[in-house]
Amino acid sequence: MSTSTSVLLVIYLLGAWRLASSFTLNQKGVRTSSTQIDRKKFISNSLGFISVAGLSLPLPAQAKNQGPSAQDEVAIIVEASETLTTLLDNWEKATIDCTYADVPRELLETKNKEQLLEKASTFALFDKSTSVVSCKKTNRIVRDYIGVTGKGPLVNVDKRLLRKNVVELVDPDFLDDYFVDVEIFQVTLSRASTATYAAGMSDLDAINNFEKGQQRVESDSNLEQARRAIIEARDCVQRLVKILETSQS
Repeated sequence: MSTSTSVLLVIYLLGAWRLASSFTLNQKGVRTSSTQIDRKKFISNSLGFISVAGLSLPLPAQAKNQGPSAQDEVAIIVEASETLTTLLDNWEKATIDCTYADVPRELLETKNKEQLLEKASTFALFDKSTSVVSCKKTNRIVRDYIGVTGKGPLVNVDKRLLRKNVVELVDPDFLDDYFVDVEIFQVTLSRASTATYAAGMSDLDAINNFEKGQQRVESDSNLEQARRAIIEARDCVQRLVKILETSQS
């Protein structure tokens, strides 16, 4: 029983006791002394009331412990797998931000100084016809997708995979494979998180602008390392989903 409920019951009993002790009526309807009341019966009835009230009131601690069902957890794990697939299928769109505009290089040459001043005086530098669209690599969307910014179904998905009600769904014959893949998934997702963080600070294309369609291919950039780690993580979670689905079929 909660503290607030206990306090209310005590107040009720004290009030009822004082009222019962103040007066009662005899068979002729005359108010008599409280010494004539059956106090033993009163206490017995009151204790019964406490017992019933205690059983009927939900306990806050019990309510808090009622988390998502196993099926709800599995649905989120499936969504996490699909989210990683969507990210990988749209990798270039997710990692290249072409919202920058640069001054054409030829305008920056000394011989074109007068033309540059003319363009600047008419604010034409910001016209698409007199500017060059440039891009940068970005880690922002990738980090959102893999859950490290607190968004999406990948948030705490490794913990979901190990929750008791989820593990209980796994066929005992598949338990070893299940736990191995969970461990690999945790490692690869952590590696992706570290690589995407580093990409924003040290990858050349994340620091320097490049002309649209002219990005450098860096086979060992942090963002590329993150992509490879995400592929491994996606493959792992797909295997885990298959184990869960097979175990329930």
